[in-house]
Amino acid sequence: MIVASFIGQKGGVGKSALARVLAVAAAHQGKSVLIGDFDLEQLSCVEWAATRMASGIEPEVEARAAKSIKKLRRAAEGYDLLVVDTRGLADELTTDVARESDVVFLPTGTSMDDLRPTLGLAKRLARLRNTGEKIVLVLSKTGRSERLVD
Repeated sequence: MIVASFIGQKGGVGKSALARVLAVAAAHQGKSVLIGDFDLEQLSCVEWAATRMASGIEPEVEARAAKSIKKLRRAAEGYDLLVVDTRGLADELTTDVARESDVVFLPTGTSMDDLRPTLGLAKRLARLRNTGEKIVLVLSKTGRSERLVD
């Protein structure tokens, strides 16, 4: 099973949306996918999956609320892909999720207010990572401007 996580220090940078895009793309390729939603206050992915299921939208993607990455990994045994959607906060859970992930996506906006904390988090996580594991910065909500950063 591959574990792909979407992590960020801030809310509103597109973690949940990008997690869902990856999950649906993999499901369209015939992969079995589970999304673990760690934002227990919003549960965006859990609600999204329930809406899709109730509407009969294919492919079906399952999402569950989660508090522990180790328990989530056990629950995801038998799936091809576990997509982890974290809350907008960098804490000990963030570190645990990063350590258990094969790839970590760090979505960020293009403003310096978004980029600075994301780059700082990337550096912090890079020190924790094992050789061969990946951290990917993803620019989100870029708009159509030719100038990305003011």
